Amino acid sequence: MSRPNHHRIGYRIREFLRRLWTKSVEDDVLFMAGAIAFNVLVAIVPFLILAIGLAGYVLSARVGDPSAAVIALLVENFPEGVDGAGAGDALRDAVQGLVDSRSGFTLLGASLFLYLGTRLVGTLRTALREIFDIGQKRGILAGKLFDLQAVIVGLVLLTMNLGITVVVEAVMGFGVGVLGIEGNALSRAQWVLAHLLAVTSIWTLFLIAYRYLPARRIAWRTATIAATFSALLHEGLKLGFSWYVTEVANYGSAFGNVANVAVLFFWIYYGSIVFVLGGEVAQVFTMRKASRVGVMSFEPQS
Repeated sequence: MSRPNHHRIGYRIREFLRRLWTKSVEDDVLFMAGAIAFNVLVAIVPFLILAIGLAGYVLSARVGDPSAAVIALLVENFPEGVDGAGAGDALRDAVQGLVDSRSGFTLLGASLFLYLGTRLVGTLRTALREIFDIGQKRGILAGKLFDLQAVIVGLVLLTMNLGITVVVEAVMGFGVGVLGIEGNALSRAQWVLAHLLAVTSIWTLFLIAYRYLPARRIAWRTATIAATFSALLHEGLKLGFSWYVTEVANYGSAFGNVANVAVLFFWIYYGSIVFVLGGEVAQVFTMRKASRVGVMSFEPQS
């Protein structure tokens, strides 16, 4: 009895992978990921500067250095870089220079940053329309207004995430003081907390993007599958990429002082592939299940 079940499971897995491969080729996954990565690279520094300004305004009483707090929150989603440095260090240096000079807070600069942010959201909308096979689309004006709203909502969510992180860290600090945890146990607890917050935040971001960015709302089940797959794959690739960069690849000799910048570029591209692939997996799973239900509904009942 177990042997036929074993073969049936193997067949379903192969069939799913075949459908996933076919759809990924048809949607040109690598091209979509490249377009997303380019717009992320262009918009990431403007996003950080606007988030720092918003965090400094809303959380001024709790966050002494908004730039350090915001970047530290985002760096948790980046792999380690060269010589133990984080790939987010390149972001920290670039953003800190703009913050110190205040050149990023001009009206013209803020308008440019919002424009770049809306371009990124528009690219994500276009990619998700192909991934989830959505026929309808927003008009040019409606699309731009939606993109602007999405950028503002994203900044607000980032600020809320920062506030939650501050509260959780304060609670953990209180608990550590009460329980008297120190040494290796404290380091492990901090590591677990940091990774748990990072996975939760990236999962929530993916879920909102999959669910609300397309012109037609994606079913919660499909969006949840996509977000869970992407978040877990993102975390697994982050650990694997950190090991590869620090133990195998010799980026230091290849790129010199810009090694962490190179790692950052590669990682953003890999992250874009994860985002696209998560949607593809969820769509293939949903369509495969829907086709099976349709076939069963037409089978004669005995």
